Formats: sequence, C-alpha cells, structure tokens
Amino acid sequence: MSTTSTTNRFRGRAGRRIAATIVAAVALGLGATACGPDSDAADSSGSSASSTASPSQQASSQPTSGSSSGNSGSQGQDGGGAANAGRSLTIVGTMEYLAPGKLIVKPEDGGTDQAFLVANATNIRGAAAICTAPDGSVAIGDDGYGTAKCTVDELEKAAKTNSVTVRVTMDRKSGGADTVAEKYHP
Repeated sequence: MSTTSTTNRFRGRAGRRIAATIVAAVALGLGATACGPDSDAADSSGSSASSTASPSQQASSQPTSGSSSGNSGSQGQDGGGAANAGRSLTIVGTMEYLAPGKLIVKPEDGGTDQAFLVANATNIRGAAAICTAPDGSVAIGDDGYGTAKCTVDELEKAAKTNSVTVRVTMDRKSGGADTVAEKYHP
C-alpha cells in the first residue's frame, strides 16, 4: 500500500467522522433548544430565548408536568394534569382571567399554573358555564366536555368566576390555545 492511498483513506475517514460529529452536535443543539423547557441555550440569532420572552411568554412556554408521547396529535385527558404531544400541551384545571386574551389554567393535579392566549381562531366549546347550546340546554359530548361553540368574550367572562374547569390544548411554543373545552359539572 502506498503512502498516498493511506493518506487519502485517512482523510476520507476523518472527514466523515468530522461531518458525523458536526451533524450530531447540530441535532443535539436543535433538540435542546426546541424541546428543553429549562434550556437557556441560545437561538439562531445568538440571544437567549428565556431572556427575550415576556414573563407571560416564559410561563406559557414551559410545560407543567406529564410525559412525552412522541409526535402524535393532541391528547385529551379526563383527569387533571397535563399531557404532552409533540408541540401540543393539554392541561385540565380551573380557568382564571389574567388580561384580555390571556387566561391561566390551574392544573387539577396541583402542578404549576399555565398561562395561555386565546383569539378568535381558538376553538372554544362550552357545556353550561361558558355558554350553552343555542336552545339554552346543556351541551356535552360522550367525554363529558362541552360541545357548544362559544366566543372569546363568553370564555373571558366565565374565567373571571375562577370556578370553571376546562381542558386546554395549546401550542407549547407560542402559548396560544388551539382548543378550550369546558368540563361539565352537574
């Protein structure tokens, strides 16, 4: 074997090893910033995500509890607490008003309070306390959660009572609620 072919072979292996190391480091870096709720890793602009977010954004970007379940869709839960599903976070608890468009859910399992944002695009479903069916009757599905379509104003009014239990499915990164469904209590 000549010295030239040995050197070229070494360069090829070394180059692949370096490339594999770089790919692994990038993957770990992206995973730590995208998935690590306690990570202070810098984003691509070099600024720390936790230092640039407002207090309500920081609260809404950190999950309260639960276990990861891969990249499956949103998960509902009949009990208290939170369920994590990819970018979604589902929490069951008592809803409280914070500010216009900003509410809090206090998990039934005693976990950390979770702030979330609501907008006209949020799917809001009431049973009786948030809103009722068009004929004024209780509107619940087989899972015990509301099915009547409600407005953001009705949701905020109900939140001010601090007595309505809801299941909130939200985007863990933006803090925006996709769905807020009232848990019916006869």
